[in-house]
Amino acid sequence: MNLQNRLNSLPLPASAIALLTALVLGTLDYQAAGWALFAAGVLAWVKLDSKQLLKSDRYGLPPALALLAYAALAGSNANIAVTFALAVHALVVFLILLSRHLSEDRTQVFSQQKGISQRI
Repeated sequence: MNLQNRLNSLPLPASAIALLTALVLGTLDYQAAGWALFAAGVLAWVKLDSKQLLKSDRYGLPPALALLAYAALAGSNANIAVTFALAVHALVVFLILLSRHLSEDRTQVFSQQKGISQRI
C-alpha cells in the first residue's frame, strides 16, 4: 500500500490531523511543538489536500482548524492581518463546498423531473 492510499484511508486528511494536534498543543501551552505541527499542517494542506477539495467534504476542515490553531498558538500576539486572511480563506472554502452541494442538489432535482416526465 503506497503512501497516498494510506493518507486517503485516514478518517481526516493529514493536514486536519496536524492542525488539530497543533490546536490541542496550543491550548495545553506547548507552543514550540504546536507551531511545528501548525507548519506541517499548512504545508500538507497546500501540497496534498487542497487539490482534493471538490472530491470530499472532509478536505474543507483544515482551513477552519488553521484559524483556530493560529489563535490558540499566537494568543494575544496574534496578528490581525493573518487572522483575517485565515478567516477569509476558511470562508471561501466553505462557500466552494456549499456551492458544490447546491449544484448537486439542483442536478438531482432536474434529473428526478426528467425521470418523471419520461414515465408520463
